[in-house]
Amino acid sequence: MLRKILAGLAALAVPLIAVAASPAEAALPPGKITFFAGQTTPDLTAYKQQVLDRDAAFPRPGGVTLYTNISPNSCNGLTVTCNLNGNVFNFNQTLAEYPGAAVAVGLYLADNPGCVNQPLRAILNRNDADIAGALGQQYRQNLDNLLTYFKNTGRQVYLRVGYEFDGPWNCYNTDFYKQAFRVVKQRITTLGATNIKTVWQSASYAKDGDPQYKFDFSNPNHLADWYPGDDVVDYVGLSTFYWDATYRQYQWACDTPTSTPTVLYDRVLNFARAHSKPAMIAESTPQAYRTANLDASCVTVNNRVSLGGDWTKVGSWYDQYFAYINRNTDVLRAVSYINSNWEAISQFSCPPGATAGSPNCTDGYWGNSRIQDNAAILANFKRELQNSIFVNGTLTGRGANWGGGTPTNPPTTPPTTPPTTPPTTPPASGRDAFATIEAESRNAQSGTTVTAGRLSSLNNGDWARYDGLAFGGRTPNQVVFRYSSARPTTQAFTLEFRAGSATGPVIAAPGLLGTGSVTAYKEIAFNVSNVPAGTTSITVVARANDSADILDLDWFRFS
Repeated sequence: MLRKILAGLAALAVPLIAVAASPAEAALPPGKITFFAGQTTPDLTAYKQQVLDRDAAFPRPGGVTLYTNISPNSCNGLTVTCNLNGNVFNFNQTLAEYPGAAVAVGLYLADNPGCVNQPLRAILNRNDADIAGALGQQYRQNLDNLLTYFKNTGRQVYLRVGYEFDGPWNCYNTDFYKQAFRVVKQRITTLGATNIKTVWQSASYAKDGDPQYKFDFSNPNHLADWYPGDDVVDYVGLSTFYWDATYRQYQWACDTPTSTPTVLYDRVLNFARAHSKPAMIAESTPQAYRTANLDASCVTVNNRVSLGGDWTKVGSWYDQYFAYINRNTDVLRAVSYINSNWEAISQFSCPPGATAGSPNCTDGYWGNSRIQDNAAILANFKRELQNSIFVNGTLTGRGANWGGGTPTNPPTTPPTTPPTTPPTTPPASGRDAFATIEAESRNAQSGTTVTAGRLSSLNNGDWARYDGLAFGGRTPNQVVFRYSSARPTTQAFTLEFRAGSATGPVIAAPGLLGTGSVTAYKEIAFNVSNVPAGTTSITVVARANDSADILDLDWFRFS
């Protein structure tokens, strides 16, 4: 996630190079997933020397990840080394070190500081005063130079156009971004660069930015607002830095997220399915953990705490990561892992006690994600990549043991869409509390009705009970739910989650606001406490200070 570091990058005069292509790089194979390693040239050199060169049996990555841009008057790292705040890129060097590998390219199009979208407007050839004449023409020429360079590499290139388009840190204007994406695709076509595929990558971030600018991840229709069109998007991408079972324990312990990670990730993959597009996890890393030191921190404040020498507490992140990949092989065709010691990069330095956004901690705390810095993580990572779902993998199933017991193999054919209709007769036992519970699948109720697949028109004191929710040996941190309300967006009410009956102990009581319409949904994640272990009943109760309709409830689940 190179947020602001590439603001000064620009295209140089580009001597074109030709590298022999491999038949394996023609496309991401159907039913297989290509593993990409990233994300700077030194990171990739170290990965080659310290992992691949030392172990001939370690699966070779099918691709590498690097970054560039088209802004004038600075370097772009294509043919000579470019160092921006400690982030070093040299495409020629990396391509030589990884012959035949595909390339996933993060094309930075923001212009922090300022957020005036100059690169996007220049691509659109607008007649704005700040880009009129030579400057605007230089942007457009740099774009063509960049595309021609990638065309002449002979590699399969996955161009992440304005990656993490919805990240508030990028300040992209929605309309400018969509229009510029279309122009980039048009230039690829005009230049005959058939080896370049476009990737439309969401930040899939756990906290909303300003909804006025559509940085509203909790909005279920968020992605549609940013989509430039089926005719110009080849791959749908996402970033995955956090996982449900652990993100509140360390990474988000000192902040309040507005969405649960897997809710966001599932939304992106389901969007890809709905548009018949393959998907790519374009960025992934266990942010705020350190594999060498075995400690962890919050992402917005460097408050590192020791993990007591227990590598499996970091391993849990990887276990969830690979489990998610295995569950979504129907749509995922590539995953890119950032194997970086972030603390060695000045851009990401953040001393103990520093807070994100301060001069000495501009991008928050990142830690060290290098797998070679911990022997147990390295061995398990190797076994995961040996899984035959990956290109270059030859073994059956996951096989790795991240400390939670021997994993079970996933179904060979995962469902292409999540279930949308509950059983006719809700089961009285054995429902996974961590899976989506459709609100209409209640076992008992008072005052509720079902309308269009949701529990509707709950009034003060109305309740619905859900029996047989199995928590097993896991302790949930949050309850996640989707609701709507015709009440004004300034009017508050409460939705209680109780253990057992409608008068049982309260485990969560989020205060909510109206959404203005029963068709305007919001997803909320709220902390829970004192959830009974094993299998239990959970009852939801609506509370307000009047007798009018309060809310409709679509679904909930624990995480």
